[in-house]
Amino acid sequence: MSGPTTGRSLRRLLAAVGLLLALSLAGPATATVVEPTTVPLDPDAPAAAPGVPVDAPLQAGVTPEEVASRPVPGPTPDPPTISAAGAVLLDPADGVVLAGVDPRTPRRMASTTKVMTILLALEAVESGRVPPTLTVSAEAAATGQLPGVATLGLTEGQVVDFRDLLAADLLRSGNDGAVAIAEHVAGSEEAYVAMMNLRAETLGLEDTAFVDSTGLSDDLAHHATPLDLALLGQEAMTHEDFAAWAGAATLTVEPFGLLENRNEMLTAYPGTTGIKTGYTELAGLCLVASAERDGRTLYAVVLGSEDRVADTTALFDHGFTDYARPTPLTPSQVAATYRTAHGEVPVSAAEELARTVGGGAEVEVVTRLAPDAALPIDVGTPLGEAVLVVDGQEVDRTALLADTAVAPAADDAGAALADAVRAFARLAEQRQPVAL
Repeated sequence: MSGPTTGRSLRRLLAAVGLLLALSLAGPATATVVEPTTVPLDPDAPAAAPGVPVDAPLQAGVTPEEVASRPVPGPTPDPPTISAAGAVLLDPADGVVLAGVDPRTPRRMASTTKVMTILLALEAVESGRVPPTLTVSAEAAATGQLPGVATLGLTEGQVVDFRDLLAADLLRSGNDGAVAIAEHVAGSEEAYVAMMNLRAETLGLEDTAFVDSTGLSDDLAHHATPLDLALLGQEAMTHEDFAAWAGAATLTVEPFGLLENRNEMLTAYPGTTGIKTGYTELAGLCLVASAERDGRTLYAVVLGSEDRVADTTALFDHGFTDYARPTPLTPSQVAATYRTAHGEVPVSAAEELARTVGGGAEVEVVTRLAPDAALPIDVGTPLGEAVLVVDGQEVDRTALLADTAVAPAADDAGAALADAVRAFARLAEQRQPVAL
């Protein structure tokens, strides 16, 4: 075996080895296998400590390679000029890149690291395999105690509700909180970082690697690409709690009080729904952001930006204004009528017919009916298809299914002749323009 598959397998093996090594340093040499789909854990960690969901790829069902290679039909609008050294604008509806600056080049990511830190911990919470409270260690309390470094002000021995800590850390990016999270889930930050790396591997984010749980490291080994971060952000936002916390401009969290989200886009750009900022002197201003408008959701990532709000605003405006997503048919929407001598049958779309296209594209729906459907016709019988055509190119299609049934009839020469005539008529495509 050779090629990309071998490379992925080797990276997964190395990640697992790294986790085992970190765990051996965190506690006794023996380890306990929790279940077949998890990795060994520190036996000195809490009994409910989770493993990594090794069989859980991106819920979007894509890889960065697939996203980067997918074309967007229609004209290609000129992208905005931004200051960021690396950036991407992702349309998750089709899994396509609408704009980017070296979107697949790994860069320092600062505290956008905490998207993975909190996602992995939240997966542990949702599985019910971590205790609901933690006691802050001396090491966690001492993390980030430098001017200008974000902390939650945790103190040694403080008992904190774990979910409250996750919410507060997402809003305020406390580096002490990130270490406390890591220790609570894995027993040590080193073990947790190994888990983070393995989780990135299982998600297919092969250009993402972690050295710590905070993002404070300036080590170039701690990096991610803009596209990896956009997909990671999309994954995190599928979790209800994460989305609620990330989208809150302010949130009261005990015992931290009223917290203001560091994500300036939540108040600067209408429709922003999340998710996480970052900054170090070497990484520059960083941001993973999501926004909704007119039923569309976009993700933007900027790394090494001079003005992350201006850059992200320009990307979102570009995506929402210069691109459109015509959706002429939704599931179960009636698209045509199939006429027979024994009755008329409404036919509905089996799936959504839609595609993100460049502004100015010529879009139409082509309806093709089966020329001769044998009786009986049952509900759900395929009777044709609807095709979305953009600038003359077929880009999406859905089957058209019978909404009602037509029973067999007695021999009727006249009806048979009428249906034969209709069969010729059905051979003609029906074309309908779609406004953007």
